[in-house]
Amino acid sequence: MKDSDNVVSIQGLQREQRESKRGASLPVPVAAVRDKARELFAEQAKLVFAKVDDSLFAMAEKAHGQEEQDGLFQALRLLRVERRKVVERFADNVARAFLVRESSDEANDLYSADSLSLVHNDDLEQLVAVDTMVANAKRDFAEPLAEISLRLNTLLSVKIYDKNNPIGPDAICDAFVEASRPLNLHIRARLTLLKKFEQIVMANLGTVYEQCNDLFVEHGVLPSLKQQRRVARQQQRSSARGPAPQAGQEPGQQPVGSAGMGATVTAAGYGLLPMNSGIAPMAAQDLLSHLGALQSHLPGSYSDGGIQLLNINSLLQERLVDVRQAAALTKVDSDIIKLVEMLFSFILEDRNLAEPIKTQLGRLQLPLLKVAIADKSFFSKGGHPARKLLNELADASTGWQAKDKYESDPLFKKVSEVVAQVLAEFDQDINIFSVLVESFREFIERERKRAQKLEQRIVDEADGRAKTQAARARVAAVMDALVAERELPPVVSEWLEKVWANMLFLSCIKEGTDSESWTRDVRTARDLVWSVHAPMPDGRKQLLGLLPALQERLKAGVEAVSLNSFDARRMFAGLKEVYRERFALAQRIVEERSRKAQEERDEVREQVRDEVREEVRVASHSAVVVDVEKVVELPQMEELEQVVAEVERKGQKAEAEELSESDPHWQQTFRLAQGSWFELKRGDEEQFRCRLAAVIKDIDQFIFVNRNGAKVAEFTRMELAQALRAAQLMPLDDGMLFERALQSVIGTVRKSRGEMH
Repeated sequence: MKDSDNVVSIQGLQREQRESKRGASLPVPVAAVRDKARELFAEQAKLVFAKVDDSLFAMAEKAHGQEEQDGLFQALRLLRVERRKVVERFADNVARAFLVRESSDEANDLYSADSLSLVHNDDLEQLVAVDTMVANAKRDFAEPLAEISLRLNTLLSVKIYDKNNPIGPDAICDAFVEASRPLNLHIRARLTLLKKFEQIVMANLGTVYEQCNDLFVEHGVLPSLKQQRRVARQQQRSSARGPAPQAGQEPGQQPVGSAGMGATVTAAGYGLLPMNSGIAPMAAQDLLSHLGALQSHLPGSYSDGGIQLLNINSLLQERLVDVRQAAALTKVDSDIIKLVEMLFSFILEDRNLAEPIKTQLGRLQLPLLKVAIADKSFFSKGGHPARKLLNELADASTGWQAKDKYESDPLFKKVSEVVAQVLAEFDQDINIFSVLVESFREFIERERKRAQKLEQRIVDEADGRAKTQAARARVAAVMDALVAERELPPVVSEWLEKVWANMLFLSCIKEGTDSESWTRDVRTARDLVWSVHAPMPDGRKQLLGLLPALQERLKAGVEAVSLNSFDARRMFAGLKEVYRERFALAQRIVEERSRKAQEERDEVREQVRDEVREEVRVASHSAVVVDVEKVVELPQMEELEQVVAEVERKGQKAEAEELSESDPHWQQTFRLAQGSWFELKRGDEEQFRCRLAAVIKDIDQFIFVNRNGAKVAEFTRMELAQALRAAQLMPLDDGMLFERALQSVIGTVRKSRGEMH
């Protein structure tokens, strides 16, 4: 174990010992309430697990996928095994909460490490659910909870607030969340567990609070509070039936000097007040109404077109002062306001989008905040209509650039119209986002179809050029291999150049080098070369068997390449003459060999005559031998296939030699996805956005186009790797804007948590 671990362990042990001593010295009334609360909450927790068992079983049977069903059944088994331990931990946590510590303001700050856990992917829905049930409980049980706080304040040396009240909604929720945290539960199972906890425990806090207050009264702690509360309620009812609103006063607005929730609101007290000020938290509907008013009256500096992040708290403060009201925000609403501000801060700094587009998207901050306040699934539901709309607008605008008179650009006008429609028409019905998404998609589809026509023409032309170049290179490789070190009759060379090179080219273009037609045409070219270079007289019989089929294939080639009839007759005649000479050569060699045998048997002839005949024989034989020795063995079909394959790899090998195969930019070129957007820089001034439209594999070429489908750049793989290395070409993030913004916020939060811990 590390020394630091020892220090932490010793400090933890010392803290537990101090808390144990404090627990033992609690005032008798507090200790009695602690034991009573522990007992009541333990019984209620048992009911939670009894109810959640049935719910999870029903959910598992209706699960959409096997993975979800397995997760729910596993959670069901785990809860059955661990329920007793969780109940015990929960009861212990409730009792331990009576060792009250001072409340810290940092705990209420969204930017602190603990509060910012709201935006963690897995915990997001859980924490929103917890904050919601806490806010509801504080609203519903404010009076008995206030009595408990007052009584504890008279007995404890620590100041009691909502946050550190040992049986306040915050503490009870924290106690249960911590007790169930060790369980590895499917997120739906965890949310179901919390929902049952809310229905059985949190919804019945009033009963627990009444019993705890009665126990305090039995011990003589502020027994008159109940009577004071009854009088206060009567005064409130009387006030509610009291004088009509003063001139200029909105309905529901408190007049200057009137009392509300235990605090006197004077003219100086209008505006947004802290949670612990005694003012009742603003109801979600009231908050939405104020945000709606702000939405319809954006500040001039914002609506005039500048990019600006709204300070919602400041705007709410001004709004409440203007209407002469005072209110506080619930913890969850305050967190959501700050979270939306963080998200839009990312959006307004996103380099993927041009400044005018960011200005338009920034105007959606208030409407999307209203969505998040009204619908707590906004952050966790990837398919939420409002998120879809923001993502669609951003995705379509990724390659857009602000040119002169950009206000008249069709895309910019459409984005502006959509944003204006949201601001003008969205109140609380999120269906407007679905309607606008569909309308915007139809517009973008029409735009893309126009661009795709030009883009396809460009890609087809490039692809055609690439296939032509590749086919010519492969045909040349076959021809070079066939004629290498061989002297061919001129008419055969003409056949190869005028007819068979074109036949191979057509086969390669139409069907490729893996096709039967390509193989057949390569074999024909090889047979043609062999037919005029076959060893004689040994190959005479094989040649006689080959010529009829070869002649038919040559006729088919003449028709395929549309060779004119005059050249065809001449070339066939020339080829016929070559074969006549080849067979005549074979005959001469046969006769010469026969004559040689005869001469060897004729030993009785005169010596001089023998010498003359020997010279003739040797001379003739030498000529035939030279002719035969000139024959070089033709490559086999497998060798010709390897030659073609080598040509296909040649370009890549030549480029790869300039960069190491481990070079990250070279490797990156193999991972680029078609359709990805990039920022391309040319010189110090010129830079624009382009999309990878196609990769022409035959020549390893990358084609880039703009939003309209026009070609703006093309690179070989080597050129592309060098452009990426020099930051001349920089990929843009291709993820959905809202999700990237949320991930950025999460990353910031996690970094913050790491620094704080």
